[in-house]
Parts: sequence; C-alpha cells; structure tokens
Amino acid sequence: MPSIANLFSTRRPTLGNLEKHGPDIAGTPDIESKKSPTQSQPVAREQQEQLICAILSRFAQVPVSAIFVMEPGWNPSGLSDEQASLVLRTHGPNIPVAERPLAALQILWGAIANPFNILLTILAVISAATKQIPTFAVMMAMVFASTGLRYWQELKSMIQAVNLIKSVTTNTRVLRYRASGPEELEIDQRDVVPGDIIAVTSGDVFPGDCILITAEAVTITQASLTGEMMPIEKTVRLAAPLPGETLDLLHNDNVCLAGTSVVTGNGHALVVSTGKDTYMASIASELAKQRPENATQIGIRKVSYVLMGFMAVMAPIVFIVQGAVSKNWKGAVMFAIAIAVGITPEMLPMIVTSNLALSAVRVARKKVIVKRFDAIQSLGAVRILCSDKTGTLTADHVRISMSTTGAGGLSQLPIELAYINSSLQTGSRSPIDHAIVDFVNESEQDTFTYIPRDGWVKQGEVPFDSSRRLLSVLVSRPGGDGSEGLLITKGAVEEVLDVCVSTYNHHPSPSSEASKPLGLDVSPSMTSFLTASERQKILETAQRLNEEGLRLVAVACREQLIKPFMTISCSDESELTFIGFIGLLDPLKPDAAQAIKDLAALNVQVRILTGDAPAVAAKVARDLGLIPSRQQLSTEDDVEAFSSSKGEEGLILTGVQLAALVDDQDAYKDAIDRCIIFAKLSPYQKLEVVKALRAGDGGRAVAFLGDGVNDALAIRGADVGISVDSGTDIAKEAADVILLEKSLGVVADGVVEGRITLINTLKYIKMATSSNFGNIFSVLVASAWLPYQPMLPLQLLVQNLLYDFSQASIPWDNVDPEYLEAPKTWGAKSIIRFMVCMGPFSSPFDITTFCINWFHYGIRTVDSPLVPRAQTNWFLEGSLTQLFIIHFLRTGKLPFIQSRASVPVVCTTFGIAGIAIAIPYMPKVNTALHLTPPEPIFFAYLLGMITGYALVVHVAKTIYQLAFKEWL
Repeated sequence: MPSIANLFSTRRPTLGNLEKHGPDIAGTPDIESKKSPTQSQPVAREQQEQLICAILSRFAQVPVSAIFVMEPGWNPSGLSDEQASLVLRTHGPNIPVAERPLAALQILWGAIANPFNILLTILAVISAATKQIPTFAVMMAMVFASTGLRYWQELKSMIQAVNLIKSVTTNTRVLRYRASGPEELEIDQRDVVPGDIIAVTSGDVFPGDCILITAEAVTITQASLTGEMMPIEKTVRLAAPLPGETLDLLHNDNVCLAGTSVVTGNGHALVVSTGKDTYMASIASELAKQRPENATQIGIRKVSYVLMGFMAVMAPIVFIVQGAVSKNWKGAVMFAIAIAVGITPEMLPMIVTSNLALSAVRVARKKVIVKRFDAIQSLGAVRILCSDKTGTLTADHVRISMSTTGAGGLSQLPIELAYINSSLQTGSRSPIDHAIVDFVNESEQDTFTYIPRDGWVKQGEVPFDSSRRLLSVLVSRPGGDGSEGLLITKGAVEEVLDVCVSTYNHHPSPSSEASKPLGLDVSPSMTSFLTASERQKILETAQRLNEEGLRLVAVACREQLIKPFMTISCSDESELTFIGFIGLLDPLKPDAAQAIKDLAALNVQVRILTGDAPAVAAKVARDLGLIPSRQQLSTEDDVEAFSSSKGEEGLILTGVQLAALVDDQDAYKDAIDRCIIFAKLSPYQKLEVVKALRAGDGGRAVAFLGDGVNDALAIRGADVGISVDSGTDIAKEAADVILLEKSLGVVADGVVEGRITLINTLKYIKMATSSNFGNIFSVLVASAWLPYQPMLPLQLLVQNLLYDFSQASIPWDNVDPEYLEAPKTWGAKSIIRFMVCMGPFSSPFDITTFCINWFHYGIRTVDSPLVPRAQTNWFLEGSLTQLFIIHFLRTGKLPFIQSRASVPVVCTTFGIAGIAIAIPYMPKVNTALHLTPPEPIFFAYLLGMITGYALVVHVAKTIYQLAFKEWL
C-alpha cells in the first residue's frame, strides 16, 4: 500500500483511483430527522452538541487534502512522538466518561441518607437527651446494622460492575512520524490524541470522533448510537460542500464517531476529538446529573412523612392525658417519648435492607448484578418495560429469513445462487455474505439439492461498488469442457432489475432438460419477458416485504460461454434473468417471545423504543405478539375494528411525528399512552418518552432495557435501568441492574423477586404500624383510667423489640401467588387505611386485660404492690397477641389452611413467644424489667383473648377486603 503521505501529495490530484466502497448491498431505510420531541431540552446540552458538530463539520465538509492545510501541525504521516506527548498532556488521556473511580463515600452516604434511618436517628437522639440510654442504643444499633448491610452489598455489586467495565482493554494502531517515514504502532486507546492518524480494519473500534482520509470498502456499524442493524457505508470526502449543506452527526459519509466499529474494509482516519469532547461523551455527561427519585424512593419518603406526622399528633395527646391523670408531668414526658418511639417500627430500616439483600442474592444466582438496592423493589412496581430493539430483543446479528420469487412465493433457488456468489467472491465479505454462507452451511445436507453447494469453480468476478450496488461472479462446474458457465449477480433490488430482461418461471415445464448448465434451465421456455407491469409487481412485492421489516437482496443470473483467459466487467451485467429475493432480518433472541409472555402475565406492558426504521420495529413487535398480525385477527370484525383504530399505524410513532406533537400536549400524552413502538428516536427522544410514560396515569414505574450509547439517557431516566454485560460502557454505567447473560427471562424473574420483596416489606410495615396504633389507643384508655402506668417505657421498648425480632424472618416468608400478578408500589394511603382500620381491634382485648387487673386482682392504686403484676399481665397479653396475629395479618386467606407461612417465620414467631413467656420467670431479667411471674389462672384468660382476637381479626379482614379490594 502506498505511503499515506503520498496520497496527499500535490502530485496526486485526487483519491478517486484509491477509493473503494463497502459491499453492503441491502437497501437501507430512509433517514428521518432526529428532532427532539420537546422544546424543553437544556440549553447547555444543545450548545454542547452544536459545538461538537461545528468541530467535526470544519474537517468533515472539506476535501481531505484541505484538512492538513487548515491544521499545519497535523500530518498525514502521523504525529511525532514529541507532538503526541504534548497533545496528551494538554487534552488528557482518552478515557471514556463511564470510567470513573469507584465512589465508595457516595455509596456510603446513599446508605446512610435513608428516610427511615434519619427518622430513627432523630428519635434516638431524643431518647438520649431524656436519658433513655437503652432505647438510644437499640435504635442506633438498628441504624448501623441497616446501613452496614446496605453499604456492603451495594459496594460489592459496584465493584463487580466496575471490574466488568475495566475488564476490556482496547489497543489502537496509529501512525507515528519518523525521519524514515510513517511507522505503524499499537498503543493503548487511552493514549490516542487529536491529530493522530489511526489505521482501521474489520472489527476495530474508533477511539474518538474521526474523519476518514482513506477508505477501501469501509462499512461501519453504529447500532450502539442509532439502533440500526445494517452497516453504514463510509467514504472519503473529495469535493467542497454544496451551498447550504449541513452536517448530520449520525448520518454522513465520512465521520466515524467514537464507539462505532468497522464491519468491512480498511483505511485510515484522522482523530478529531477524544475523551470528554466526543459525541458519546456529550450523552454520557447527562448521566452525571442528579437522578430523579424513582417510585420506590417516593413511596418510602411518603411513608416516612406519615409516620412522623402520626408521631407529631399522638405524642402530645398522650403527654397531656397522662400528665393530667397522674399529675407527674416529668413521667408523662418520658411516657410520651416512649409512645413516639413505639409508633415507629424500630426494625423498619433493617427489614427493608434485609429484604433487598436477600433478593439481590437470589437474582445474583441467575448471573445478575444489582448495583442499586432500590432497583429490586422498583422492579416489582414496574408497570411498563421499555426496551431497545437491537441487541436486547434481537440478536444484533443479521440472518436469512426467507428466499422468495419475485411474486413472493417461497423458493430455494435465490438462496442457492446467492450462496455460490457469496462463497466464491474474493472481496471483503459483508454481514450479508456471512449470513448467506452460514445459513446454507448450517442447513441439513439434503435441504439444498437443486443446485449442489460445492464443486463450483470461479471463472471471473465483478466486485461490489457503491455506484452499481451489484456483485457478480462467473462460475462453472468441473467435469465438463468448462465452456458452459453461469453469471450470478446479487445486489439492491432496483439495480438488479435494471440489468434484467426476463424473469424465471419457478414452475418447471415438462420440456425442461436436466442437462442444462449447472442444473438450472434459463432457456426461453423457462423464462418470461420482463414487462413494465411485471417489473412493477416485483417492486410491489419488495415494498410489501420491506414493510414487514425485511431487508432485501435481489438475485439474477444468465448463461454465459466461458473462453480461455477471458475476463468479465460491468458490461457483462446485462440481459439477466431475475430469480428472486433473499429476505434478511435481525432475528429475535430465543427467549424473547416467552419473556414477553411472562411479563404480560405479570401485567407488565412492553414498549419498543428504537433508533431503527418503523417497519423493522413493527416486524419485531408482530413476532413478539406486541401488536397483532392479520393472521392473529380471528374474524372480519376483528380486522375491521383494528383497521378503524388506525391499525398498526396507530401503534407506531416516529421521532419526527413525536416532535410535531410538541405544541399539543394532550395529543402528545395520548400518543405516548397509545403507541407500542417508538421508532427513529434520538437518545434524547428516548429519554423524553420514558419521562412521559412515568408521568402518565398519575405516575407509573417504568423500566428501560438497553445496551447502546443511545440507550444510556433513557436507562438513567427510568425507575429501573437495565443493561447487559456486552453493552457499551456508558449503558452499564447508567444501569441499576446488569444482566451477565443475555436472557430476557431474568427480567421477568426480577419483577417477581421485586414484588416478593415489596410485599414482604409491606407486611412488616402494615403489621407493625397497625399493632403500634392499637397500642396507642390502649395507652390512651389506660392513661385516662388507670392511676399507674400500664407499662413502663423500658417494658414497652422490650415488647416492641420482641415483636420486631419476630418479624426479622419476614424476608424469607412465602407470598401468596395472587399478590404477584400485578405491579405493587409503596402506598402511604394504603398503609394509613390498614393501620386505622385494623389497629384498634387489639384495644378491646388490652382493655379486657385492664379489667382483669382492676376487678379480678384489685389493682387500683399507684402504690399497690401488685402494679408489677398488672404490667406483666399486659406485657404478656400484648406480646403474645401481636406474635400470633402475624399469621392472620400476613395473608388475606385463612392462615395455616389456605396459606402457610414459611418455616423461618413459624419458628421465629413461636420461638419469640416462648421467650416472652419466659422473661417474667428469669431472675435478674425480670428484676431489671420490673416484671413478676403471673398467676397460672391468667394463662387461661390469655388463651381466650388470643382466640377471640384471632376470630375478630379474621372477620375484620374479610370485611376489609370486600370494602377496599385489597389486603397487602
């Protein structure tokens, strides 16, 4: 290959004789505008994009030879070592924005700054100020345990994610200027600087935003930026721009953006921008902004406000009543503080964190990294899953879908001829060539028998170029005299039709002879003249197949006599017989359809957000069952109803159409709610769609699954961002959850785990708050009636701790299947309703205990020596009723019969009940707590009260579910 410097010598006026273009011969969809759907995009972001576009446009819209005149410091032979070192010191290393140091302190702060931790810390400080040291110690222990567990688990997941990103190191081939001429070196991508000349070939990733300066059949894939599956052809700019011509960053001839990669061909590129100055970095910089609260965080905050508000109301009431009755205002203050503490479930942070940690461990067994704890619960609340198409729902690898005649009928002949063409051509194989060859090679041996797949001898070739959009090979079979040959041409549909004069009749006639060359009879008896109407029918078939999401390659051939030492050229591509089409698509992942069905069963809607063409996205949606195909509409009425609602078109929205709705917010919201497919979206449009979906219907939890740079903003803006281990670094950085295996079934499993986590957490909150609320009613009655404290503050704290510890096993509890069928989120109203409706039912049995103490034992004065017995009786009754009633409150069904608690829950509740009964009999412990052994007769009363309480709760539970249509 000649020296790069020589290519730009004044003695070589053009690069035309050196240019060759990529072999992608499938048609590509029309390019649509990337206008944002809203007018509220931040000015800074627009300015950053404009700056990047201006920098690239300066070099991309001038002839290559002019670039090095504009920048005398740059050299087509590459920078010198001294120049490269100086630029590296000035611009800094070429480090992707996603590679940030591990923010351990940020993770710690996130674990500490939990609303429940803050609430408990405030109460602990108040307890310490009032010299309630045991209460202070218990509360702070809960805060430290919760914070430590959360920090350890999130730090471990974050380290995993960082190691996953750093596990891939990329080297780049650059030219370095030497006195003897340019020398090609391989350096770390981090050391690439603006002005470097890089050498690229198939598989290489562009380390920065680059301008092609030489290109030999170069095609690149930028699916990570646009979502488009097919490779994009790139060429070298030779002419000055036309008046009014502007640069489109994503759709142009010679700009290769950072993160895109070469599919075919080779060449050299000038690095213009690196690191934070690239287009990819402009997207990634948005990730550094503060993330909006997700559904779980909003719910937790609201529940915290409810608990604090309840404390603010109840504690003063208890203080006034207790002080007025006992006249001991100091003791009333202490008792009111104990009541405030009693209202708040001390174990709440620990239960929440334990639930999340257990779920994180469960999903980790399925090779999932959970970077953010809240993501597990948020998954359980998700109502809509937005997914990118390429690489998430599909395999991101082009495959053969069908081989058809010009009329659309199935035929093996086009793929058989295309196989001969692709397997024998000597240029750079495009993804289409690989797909054709792999499809035939992987098929059964007896599948393709009409034309054998081996034994062909190539006699000549006309390589692909972008002006013809055709590739032809001349072949013969061994065994004969070698004079009978077949010219096989494949390429873009219209270009192939332009060189055809007839069409092949795929129904063999009785007169056809098996001895025709290569087993294919293209004599006049087997062909028909290609009339204008026949051509139009073929084009209509192609359009229909394109609308079904297929990319088409046309195949044609003709018999040709082979002469010794003959060569073929473009002029031989004439008077061909049209054979048919090959349809290609990016196939679904094997588990995609089943995963969508599983999500639908969980009442999770799926929307497709892609940068690819609408027809391609619609094909994927039909195959997944997201939108009905005509075959799925069972009756004519169904078809008519579907058509009257705008049919498929009413479910598909492009970026341009979305942008046109900006001024009509009602139409904008209606379109967002109605449509299933959002196609041709820019990265910022994906984010805006996610925001609109979250805001709709009073607020919805939305997850986003994607793996490209163009998905990163939407991943970050969703309640739950999901990426895969093979995704781009920016996508993995933005994600809350990373799938180590590309199995969509794991997402459905994650939704179930999230719902289990949330339901078990809600069990604890509802049971604890309702129990504590009932105790407050009982305390108010006791304060107004009894002359002594019904329970000492320390006794109340121990009782609460016993109840809380009994529920430490809730994360391991079973969940009734019906609670997993629909999304669930934190609901402050639901918790308040449950607490107010179910809590007071414990008070009549507490009052029954007071009556037993008053009338049976005669404990009626503050100086009675039997006051400890009265306090012991209520301690036991309150503890045991709370413990056994867990089994009634944890399910809406009949406990032990219709719904059974898990073994850990059963063992814990009965074990703690045994401890509660034993405490009054334990020396020193009972003295410290001022408890005394109860009389045996009291256990008979106790058994009756527990049984009565269970029956009352079950009846109340049945009425509650009939009235409010929910339980947990």
